Amino acid sequence: MMRINFWSGLAATVFSVLLLTWVIPQYGGGGFSFGLPPQLVASIGAWVILLFAGLLVVTSLIHMKKAKEPVIVGVSLAELWHHVWPFLYVLIFICLAIFFPLTWIAPFLIGFLLFILGERRWTIYLICTGLPTLGLYILTVYLMRIGVV
Repeated sequence: MMRINFWSGLAATVFSVLLLTWVIPQYGGGGFSFGLPPQLVASIGAWVILLFAGLLVVTSLIHMKKAKEPVIVGVSLAELWHHVWPFLYVLIFICLAIFFPLTWIAPFLIGFLLFILGERRWTIYLICTGLPTLGLYILTVYLMRIGVV
């Protein structure tokens, strides 16, 4: 567990440094948020991320050294796939949402995920795919009056 904490903290540290050095200065924008410039608010958030991610890296490294655990171990492809497939699943449907309205792809998104997770009752498919899609349609067409779905 400490190894996972170490690598997660290291990734968050790299991400916060990237935010502080490139993203926020380049794309911070103007205007005000809570009476403060948006770059200042974003920078404070990135510094908080950097502080706690750095603490996570240091404490997990100390615990690994005390337990004499290696920092780097081999990773099995099955374990890696287990961690990556949900992100790829969402990415595929984000790409589909670029070309098709969300109410068209939402039932497939939910239904296929139910199928992957082992659901076989057709009533659950109807309820879990139909109700959120109907709610999304009512929200956007009738309540928000944008009608883009």
